[in-house]
Amino acid sequence: MAGTASPPPDAEPPECPVCLSPFDAASAAPRVLPCGHSLCGPCIASLPPVSASASAASLRCPLCSQCVPFSRALGPSSLPKNLALISLLPNTSRSRAAAAAAAAAPPPIHLPLHADHSRLLSRFRHAVLPESASPLHSPAPAAGLAIGSFASDLGAPWFCRRGHPVSLLPIETPAAAKQESPLYYRPSHAARVAAAIDALSAAARDEVIDLVAVSSRLARRVCRVYGFWMGPEAAPLWLVSERHSRGVSCLLEERSRREETVARIRAVGMEVCEAFMGLHSEGLVLGCLGLGCLCLDRFGHCLLDLNQVLALCRGVRVGVFSSKSKAFMAPEVAEVVHDKLQIKDHDFSGLLGPSSDAWLLGCLLVALVTGDEQLAAGWSTDESYDDWKNEMLTRVDASLFGTHKESWSATIVSCLNYDPEGRPEIADVWKCINGSLMNSDIEALIPYVDLAARKSFMCLLLGELSSMCSILGAVESDDTMHLCQDLDDKYSTPDDASSGGIINNEEVGAAGMDEPKCGLYNSSTLLAHRDCITGLAIGGGFMFSSSYDKTINVWSLQDFSHIQSLKGHEHKITAIVVVDNDNQSLCISGDSGSGIFVWCVNPSLSNEPLNKWYESNDWIYRGVHCLAVSGTGYLYTGSRDKSIKAWSLEDYSLRCTMTGHKSTVSCLVVACGILYSGSWDGSIRSWWLTDHSPLSVLEDGTPGSITPVLSISTELDFVVASYENGFLKIWKDDVLVKSEKLQNGAIYAAKLNDKWLYAGGWDKVVNIQELLEDDSEVEIRDVATFTCDSIITSILYWDGRLIVGLSNREIKVFYKAS
Repeated sequence: MAGTASPPPDAEPPECPVCLSPFDAASAAPRVLPCGHSLCGPCIASLPPVSASASAASLRCPLCSQCVPFSRALGPSSLPKNLALISLLPNTSRSRAAAAAAAAAPPPIHLPLHADHSRLLSRFRHAVLPESASPLHSPAPAAGLAIGSFASDLGAPWFCRRGHPVSLLPIETPAAAKQESPLYYRPSHAARVAAAIDALSAAARDEVIDLVAVSSRLARRVCRVYGFWMGPEAAPLWLVSERHSRGVSCLLEERSRREETVARIRAVGMEVCEAFMGLHSEGLVLGCLGLGCLCLDRFGHCLLDLNQVLALCRGVRVGVFSSKSKAFMAPEVAEVVHDKLQIKDHDFSGLLGPSSDAWLLGCLLVALVTGDEQLAAGWSTDESYDDWKNEMLTRVDASLFGTHKESWSATIVSCLNYDPEGRPEIADVWKCINGSLMNSDIEALIPYVDLAARKSFMCLLLGELSSMCSILGAVESDDTMHLCQDLDDKYSTPDDASSGGIINNEEVGAAGMDEPKCGLYNSSTLLAHRDCITGLAIGGGFMFSSSYDKTINVWSLQDFSHIQSLKGHEHKITAIVVVDNDNQSLCISGDSGSGIFVWCVNPSLSNEPLNKWYESNDWIYRGVHCLAVSGTGYLYTGSRDKSIKAWSLEDYSLRCTMTGHKSTVSCLVVACGILYSGSWDGSIRSWWLTDHSPLSVLEDGTPGSITPVLSISTELDFVVASYENGFLKIWKDDVLVKSEKLQNGAIYAAKLNDKWLYAGGWDKVVNIQELLEDDSEVEIRDVATFTCDSIITSILYWDGRLIVGLSNREIKVFYKAS
């Protein structure tokens, strides 16, 4: 038998063309890139991505400059070795001795589990796959979903044979630098998985547990989610799910005789209905769906792939998938997804439910009946809804003509009703699809879902697993509307949680101060809230602060001590204002549920509101965003329904509704007999207070300058507005006189006091500027900056004190050191 020719004893070993170090068969083995060139493993691992915006799962070959795919999660070991170069390496006795020593060395001893990890594993014992499962055999694509199969048979509770196909969704991004394991001690697979699970948020852990349990109970209609697995090299934590290669989309390509096609659609439609009903009975709704999320098993039954759903949800969350990529999404869900502030606040109560999935079912039936998936996902805006609905109805009627299933058309149209309350229940759709076979015995087979007893549902699209979008690499999500931060109990102490108070008195320096009024400042931190601060107001001898924790805190203006908490709101408080009348002072607050509460400000400070009412607007546009009061006895509210409402403060009746904005009204301010309103449509409108008629529209006509207005402040003839893109714009006498980018992120609060301008937002910095005016132009001069610990949500200036509300529940009071 012929052997491989050994290299000459004096021949030099082949070397890496990058680092010029000799190859060896262990640590520096030659690895072949997809372009054909061979480099050593350490050089491949150190090569950067193609660009900062490109996907991390790629690199550029230093020899040919070609961009090639590369999984950094798997490392160089995922690339094949160049056996031809390895055969040219000298086979010394030292290497043989080292190999023999390594083989004779005792296996590494696993470190004992931490006590917390032991408790965690006891909870996740049925959701952690053994290391021997080794389901990952190929690099993960850019979208993050990998495919593979089990490398060994699995017993209880999975009972899967070797080679069973699975899909893998990354749950945790691997660390940038991997630490080398010690020779004799290393963490076991269970310890590494437990540490990765422990790094997840509590909501993410609960979501995974729910998916594993639900998929096990709904095994007939949902691909089973087996649980977590992690590779031997501390790669990402993977969520492993059952996979079937044949998708429902193949039915669109295999359109044979009309009778056979209708029979297939009927079978798939009924099974999808049963999958939806099963998920709803478990308290889960999807939020979005695509044909790629449905697959067929070997018996031809339709199953819902939850891993595919989560991968699609991640793309929708960062804006990768839209109607062009054929993702179905109900209009009320699209509204929530586009409102990133609401996603961060998790304020979905009453908004999403089974009716949102009924829309998805209608889109699915349209795609199956017409064979046009793009038509089913074609709706995108309110203006095109009617046209799309008419086109869809025409196509569905034409496809069902002569099939004796014309009754499906009315059901499909009802599923696509813009009003969720007008959509049918999934069980009624099941009955319609089943058609003539319906009788009492068949009806008894429908899963019973007591939706009336369940008040809330968990939406996968808006959950924690869908928000892990960093694996999409090239896509940069828009975080500028994310105000609220998750608060752990570690931020609370018994004292400040119960009664509030002043802590952290400290001296702070303001960078760049060069004015006599500037210098060394003291700061105090007011703690009483448990969530993001949303508003500050002063009146009646008190300071009032509102928060997403649904409370209003009252503070003394003498020493800023906490006096009382006003409770009564059932939703997040989004705006607050105080009006001082001749006979009494009123504190008025609005919340995300369209509730408006009026509190009487007096020394007793009753905990019960003087009055409360709710705006009667479309459910999809509910929520008060801003408030303002005038000296004419009116309260003005800006809402998500794009309107401004004027309420009488005498009898609290609605007197007028002002329309004109094309998006949510985000801020209101009253000055000199004029009401100014800012909107997410990028415009500022002014209205006469006497008859509430429109006066003018303030816009920047520069192309590409349209961005949401976040706050407005007025002083004399000036109107200052802050924007989501970090710009400040100043108008004088309705003429734009200054536009300047002040910060990189959104500026949520801006306050003009005399000639001093205070602004802060996403960058966690308060900019103090001086407004300079001459006969020809207006300039703003940087004076000082304060750096805060969190996002700035509101700013108030009173009696020489700068009061700043933050997203981490703190209120900072800056005042000049004596």
